[in-house]
Amino acid sequence: MNPLDARLVEDAVVYPTIRVASHPGRLLMGVFDADGYVEDTVLDRRSGEVGAPMVRGLFPDVVEAEDPEAIYAGPLYFHFGHFLLESLARAWYARRHPDLPLVWAGAHTWHDARLRPWQLEILEVLGLTNPPRILASPTRYQRLHVPDLGYRYDDRFHPEHAAFLASYRGPAQVPGERLWLSRSNLDSDVRDLNAAPTERRLAAAGWTISHPETLTVREQLDHLSRAEVVAGEEGSAFHTIALLADVSSKRLRVLRRHGQEHNNMHTVGDARGVDQSFHSLRDEVVLEAKGRAVTKVSARSAEVLDLLDVAVPPAVAADEASPETALLLRVLEGLAPRRLLDLGATDAGLVLGSTAERRVAVSPAFAFDTRSHAGSGVDFLDLDTRTYVKHFVSARRRFDVIRVTGPDLVSVLTSFRASRRLATPTTTWLLGSGDLAARAAVAIGLNHPGYAVRRVVVRRTVVFAVHRVAGEPTSDDAVADLTDDEVARRTRRIPLALPRFVRSVARAGRGR
Repeated sequence: MNPLDARLVEDAVVYPTIRVASHPGRLLMGVFDADGYVEDTVLDRRSGEVGAPMVRGLFPDVVEAEDPEAIYAGPLYFHFGHFLLESLARAWYARRHPDLPLVWAGAHTWHDARLRPWQLEILEVLGLTNPPRILASPTRYQRLHVPDLGYRYDDRFHPEHAAFLASYRGPAQVPGERLWLSRSNLDSDVRDLNAAPTERRLAAAGWTISHPETLTVREQLDHLSRAEVVAGEEGSAFHTIALLADVSSKRLRVLRRHGQEHNNMHTVGDARGVDQSFHSLRDEVVLEAKGRAVTKVSARSAEVLDLLDVAVPPAVAADEASPETALLLRVLEGLAPRRLLDLGATDAGLVLGSTAERRVAVSPAFAFDTRSHAGSGVDFLDLDTRTYVKHFVSARRRFDVIRVTGPDLVSVLTSFRASRRLATPTTTWLLGSGDLAARAAVAIGLNHPGYAVRRVVVRRTVVFAVHRVAGEPTSDDAVADLTDDEVARRTRRIPLALPRFVRSVARAGRGR
């Protein structure tokens, strides 16, 4: 590989970037001199959007730069990963000429744009003191230095540029320190929407859960520097290792978005010689995929924990079931279900104590590591009920008994409504005992015609249960399908208005 070099272009005009319909998939930009377009000054990539020389008539007016001489930096991005890899691809040259401005081609609409604080911090980490310039109009420089690309997107990382970026020496690596790079708080759906259970389990196992977007660049680098193992969903936060001086003993474990991981992961990781592996989850559903923008939902934290070699804690043996679980198990003895679904519980007492052939427990808030009961025959899913029903249940799956619980009334009622799709005409719902179950029973009785609420007395304690009323419609569509005779029969049951009510209506009509 040839050494990096730079060209000096006289009387150079730097154009901003623009996208036009006549050039789809092209970012128009570039540097021009008296002879025309200066080669290799547009966005250069192996994949994705690429650059093309500016159509000269788009910007007829050229302004003169305040600085007679500058360094061309290429296109500017405000996305973390693209800025680090592409907007700094020529910045290796700037350290040798600290007095020259570093000029980025901004979008033609970015008048008075400024670098973000995190971008300025990266420049500080790299020891760059060059004045930054962001151009939104064609700008002429008497002398423009055009460095070679140190990084080509999806393809090439020059050793000299890699050495330039590897500037940060943070705290010493801590043996056994494990870091999870979280995307769960991003203002974006390009992530696993159900990462919270996994992150809660990792935190309980001693992992540091980092939200890079909330940290300064140096704080991110310090986290990475201390970690021996770094894991998380595929994303640009992993590119930050390019700024670390020493990554030789680190291990990266990356969960793919969808399909093959992006080549940039290899371009950076291979150039730095880091030990990295990539993994796809079996139990996940992709909700939307547009290129690299993937929204998905994972179902089992256990799968991620196993991939990361997190130790399985021993199951906590309870001397006896909780009072609530003991009551419900007594009810289950009488119902004798073959298929049991437990929704919203934090413990596994009911499904572990049941003798049903098929037992499924669904909750986003299990208070235990589900792998501790791997041999129990219970299918544990770290999901809220609506997500489970919508994305993870086959059309044929039905349950004889469904227990519904949760932290509050809204969650219980939401689970009940969603779970009706999983019921047979004879399914029984168990709401449990106590105030929350009582309120849920009242709400269901008032708001869900076609369902009957019953009290079951067990050991002098009331357990609330729900079942469908045979022949009763349970939805607006079912009412719409009633025959005319059935509607007439049912309307005859509607009580007549009281005489007092009739008189008040009549008086109101006369007063208009």
